[in-house]
Amino acid sequence: MTDTPPVPTEHTVPSLPRRHVLVGGAGAGLVAATSPMLWVPPAAAAARPRGVHLVYGDNARTSMTVSWSTPRSVAKSRLEIGPDRGLGLRVPVRSRSTKDLRTVYHHGTVEGLEPGTRYRYRITHRGAGATTGTFTTAPARAERFRFAAFGDMGVNAAAAAHVQLIDAMKPDLSFVVGDLCYADSAGGTGAGGDTSQDFAEWDRWLRQIETSAARVPWMTTVGNHEMEEGNGELGYAGYLDRFRNPRNGVKGAPVTYSFVYGNVAFIALDGNDASFEISRNEGYLGAAQDQWLERRLERFRARDDIDFIVVGFHNCMYCTNLVHASDGGNRTRWEPLFDRYSVDLVVNGHNHCYERTHPLRAGEPVVEARRGAVVDSRKGTTYLTAGGAGQAVYPTSGAPVSYVVMDGGVRVPETTHWSAVTDNQHSIGFVDVVPRRGDRPARMNLTALATDGTVIDKVTLKRGR
Repeated sequence: MTDTPPVPTEHTVPSLPRRHVLVGGAGAGLVAATSPMLWVPPAAAAARPRGVHLVYGDNARTSMTVSWSTPRSVAKSRLEIGPDRGLGLRVPVRSRSTKDLRTVYHHGTVEGLEPGTRYRYRITHRGAGATTGTFTTAPARAERFRFAAFGDMGVNAAAAAHVQLIDAMKPDLSFVVGDLCYADSAGGTGAGGDTSQDFAEWDRWLRQIETSAARVPWMTTVGNHEMEEGNGELGYAGYLDRFRNPRNGVKGAPVTYSFVYGNVAFIALDGNDASFEISRNEGYLGAAQDQWLERRLERFRARDDIDFIVVGFHNCMYCTNLVHASDGGNRTRWEPLFDRYSVDLVVNGHNHCYERTHPLRAGEPVVEARRGAVVDSRKGTTYLTAGGAGQAVYPTSGAPVSYVVMDGGVRVPETTHWSAVTDNQHSIGFVDVVPRRGDRPARMNLTALATDGTVIDKVTLKRGR
């Protein structure tokens, strides 16, 4: 917009020595850098930071990014972090504008933190009161923890209720598999053009999730609705304006990354690169994502301190729901790798429902896993569709015959003997991770809850040595 004040070029966030963070007290820590000075008209100066959200840095044990927005450019945007009320460290802030809005997004990344440690943070800018919060870094070793898993949220009453449910369940992190706010309702299909876009929806969504995301990281992936028309070659510019993911993903794909929390390795993929159903970004990475994925899987599976590998991306590998069903592109490229490296759980969205498969190898069930089952995840990968986080639920699932979308968008019918549990309600998945102790195997206890807290599904994935 021509009347938007110019925003300075992004500032690089350097690695900060750990000793700076650990010194408490006012003025005790060294100021690593000054935040960018942004011109602000007096009327906007009093606007408090909003949409605060956390994302792990390159190492979840020692790094965190705090992000927030202001309605327009502000002066002296500042982030301070420390182990006590004295804070002690001023963190460099990068600020950037975005398409069609005056909103400015601010990101501060701090390195050199202590594992498993609670920190305070404070966000300020000239003319506004402070916004404060806390976060805790990932632990140095395996311990019990909980993560939420879901996708397809949007901004609506069901989504707001789910944020309350997530708050009540107190997960240590959320793993969110795309279709976050639906600012572009066309979803990469090209239908509707600019008439289907409302980029202010991003701000509404970030405010909606703030009670949770300002306390625990929301680790997100892109879905087809993050392919926003006119927002960069791939459509991801709007997403990247608002999120600073770990920088350890595929070269040329900052929407991909991995991190480790306790005894679980998480891998975030770009399902749009492999999708046959919605082909807007199909193949843009060539073989790079598959090669990176295999290197990560090989490395994680070789580590003695990692029991479980959880992979998340938007498009469904296995789902009976007749709206989108299953995507053969993702299956063709990634299922052999998941089988080879014994991936324990794959989390997808896209279909607005809940569905869980039996553990699979080469597309075939290797063991039955009905509600309440305890299964050995070394035998097969469980595929979870957790797309019921808020958007209108899809009416059908669990059909004995569904289809898989193959190259060129061709729908090929298939029997669905791999499906274990289906449910069409809005829901959120929660996974409680228990480390191995002596001869007792590590466990992931998956519970799916409807909006009112009713249990939809339970299953335990165990993994011994």
